Amino acid sequence: MIQELSTAFTELWTTLFAGMTVMGSLLFIIGGCIVGLLLTYLIRIHIAYRMAVNRNRDPLGWVLLSFFFSPLLTWIVLLIAGNRR
Repeated sequence: MIQELSTAFTELWTTLFAGMTVMGSLLFIIGGCIVGLLLTYLIRIHIAYRMAVNRNRDPLGWVLLSFFFSPLLTWIVLLIAGNRR
């Protein structure tokens, strides 16, 4: 079972990175990780934006706060601040 999975993974790897050097494939993987992290960060900023809109707060200010500091910190502050009347 493990041998079959290892063989299947090796075949998939050689098919995906056919003709690439080891350095090229590593750069491809690192680039994919960076893109994934960037998308995760942007999704977190979007959540802060939606939280600000739902609480009748200025979305631009909260997005900038989230971008320059931390989306998690922004979420906590928005939860504590509550709704604007």
